[in-house]
Order: sequence, then C-alpha cells, then structure tokens
Amino acid sequence: MDRFAWLAIAVLFTAVPAAAEPPRVQFDMPYAVGCRDVTPSDYARVHPGYKLMEAKLEISSLVVGGQEKDLTQYFIRVESPQLALTFADYLPKTRHESLASAVTMENSTERVAALGINLSGKYELLTLPGPSAGIGQKKTSSVKTELLPPLETVAASGTLARGSAVFFKIKSTPRNLLEGTREYALVLSVPAIWRADYIRVRCEAEGIRRNMISTFDEAIQCGQREFLVSLYQDGDEGARQIAENFARREAAKLAQGPKSKVQGRPGESAMRWPAELPPWTAMQR
Repeated sequence: MDRFAWLAIAVLFTAVPAAAEPPRVQFDMPYAVGCRDVTPSDYARVHPGYKLMEAKLEISSLVVGGQEKDLTQYFIRVESPQLALTFADYLPKTRHESLASAVTMENSTERVAALGINLSGKYELLTLPGPSAGIGQKKTSSVKTELLPPLETVAASGTLARGSAVFFKIKSTPRNLLEGTREYALVLSVPAIWRADYIRVRCEAEGIRRNMISTFDEAIQCGQREFLVSLYQDGDEGARQIAENFARREAAKLAQGPKSKVQGRPGESAMRWPAELPPWTAMQR
C-alpha cells in the first residue's frame, strides 16, 4: 500500500470524533426535615385522631462528569419503609408542555376577472384562475389555520403501594434543566400524637451515552443514591434532636458497607433499614 493510501486512512480516523463521556450525577439531601401542621378543620372533623403534616424535601444534584444536555430525566421515589405514613398530597403534579412552537397553515385562492374576447368575437368578462394578462380586477381570499403542537410530559408524579409511596419523574427540556436544587412537597396523614418518623428517598438519574454514530446511542443510568431522611414536627425540639441523631447513625451504618460503581449506592449487605421496630421506637434507640 502506497503512502497516499496510508495518508487517506489516517485522515479518515482522525476525522471521526471520539465517543463523548456520559454524564455522571451526584445527589444530596439533609439528614432531617421539619414538618408543619396543615390540618384544615374539615379534615379534622371527618378524620378524628389524624392530622396532616407538610414536609418540603430539597434534593440537590450536581453533574460531575459529561454534559448536562445528555441527561434525560430524574426519577425520585419516596416511601415509608414500614407503611406507617400515607401520602395525602404532593407537588409537583404531572405537567404537560408544548416543546415546539405553533404551526400556521395558509390556504390561498386567487381569481382574476379580465376583459377578453370569446369565441364569437364579442367582448365579455372572463373569470380565470391564477394570474393573467389583461385589464380587470383580482380577488384573493386566504384562510389561515394555526395548529397547536403536541403536548409532551415534562413532569409525572403519583402514588404507589396504596398511598404509602410517591414518585416523581422529571424530564429534561431546553427550558427545564435538571442540575441544581429542586423542592418536592409532601402532605402526610399521621396520627394526632405523631412526633417523628422516617422515610426512604431513592434518587436516580438517566441519560444518554453518545457514540460515534448516533444510531448506537444508548440510555444509561448516570447516578443513583438512597437516603434515610428523618421527619419531625416543627417546634418539637426533643423530636428534632432524636430525628437528626437517628438519621446520622443510619447514614454512618450505610457508609460502612461496600459501595457499588454507581455513586452512593451501598451494597446489599448494608441495605438494612430499621423496619423491624415501630418508627418512634427505632428512632429513640
């Protein structure tokens, strides 16, 4: 093979871009979250012995590798490990948006009335389609129709396990980037004597691994982490201290377990949540 052929091969391989690094995401959450009483009088009358508590969870995410534009969605699952809590409401709700602009269609009709000569040699007014030469009048009618673009789901949410768990699926769009801190609001139905409890929060990031040929791009998991988050009633200092100490102890136990390749994911031996005791009893140990 002559040197010109080798030169052509070298140019070809240098012109092909290397596969881009896929995105990698890290999640973070506080150890404990205070809850405020939001029980309306109507609810208290219909459900005696119960109250509604609002918890606002802040989940932070940081893209530590790759590009944010290759992230496709976040999946957040919040659950009560012992099924002791019922999720009465949550935010954000399922939301649909138009990701494209409206499309306008226009139908035009043009007719020309011109002075011409018929077959008998007499002058008469002729109606001709389209433009034509001659003296006369032109009438144009136009009908414009605006078609709305299709709606796409940018956020989906709902309950699972008969209301003891809730999920949020947040999709990335040009107007809805995923990196940063997002707030998720939960309204919990609990006994009237409730002081504290804990929930499990699972965060997953999904994205695209770009290949040299776009046909071979593939969807991958870009990061995941599970948190045990304590909940306590605002204004109850004793419950706050117990809740924070409990969450820190459990986080330390999980940190001692083997880690998988995915950021923050403990091995199966470390995934032992304190589900064998009532929540308040487990938290005070």
